[in-house]
Amino acid sequence: MIRKFLPIVLALVWSCSQIKEYDPGKQLSPQEKDQLMTKISRYFAKGPENVSEQQKFSSQYDEHYRKKISEARLEQYYKSDDDVFFLISQPSPSLKVKRNATAGRLRLNDSGELTEYEEIFRTWKMTPDTLKARSYFLFDKMVTGEPLSPYYTENSDGVDYIEFPDDRTYFDKASRSWKIKKGY
Repeated sequence: MIRKFLPIVLALVWSCSQIKEYDPGKQLSPQEKDQLMTKISRYFAKGPENVSEQQKFSSQYDEHYRKKISEARLEQYYKSDDDVFFLISQPSPSLKVKRNATAGRLRLNDSGELTEYEEIFRTWKMTPDTLKARSYFLFDKMVTGEPLSPYYTENSDGVDYIEFPDDRTYFDKASRSWKIKKGY
């Protein structure tokens, strides 16, 4: 009888040991989380009104980005070799409490300077519980290299998952910003 269930038990133990740790609180100190958020806040957070892409890096806007960081949450974090994967949620304008999430990949050099930054997806705004379930699910798919295209708006059968990218919008790694495709 035991031999009959042993393969199932071993498979379960093996699969549980393969679960990746994504909780940033178990991997980063509060200071390390703050440093990471500060490095990338000018990309994931909306900038001040009427400020250009170049101007947003001026120290005169530090207070604006500190406020954005205080409203944002580093929800998921995973480091694999040189790649750091992140999932950040932030408040979205709505009559009800809603948030959206941005997930991506970055690299830092030995001095801790940002050398690569890419946003892989942004979710639609959702209630916090729905966002947590859907964005954590998508984050795991992103980290494990599974395709995200089934969760794009045009493929998701009316269920809100990923707002960007879509058939019109893509993330440009060179400028580290979302762009509209030519012809739209």
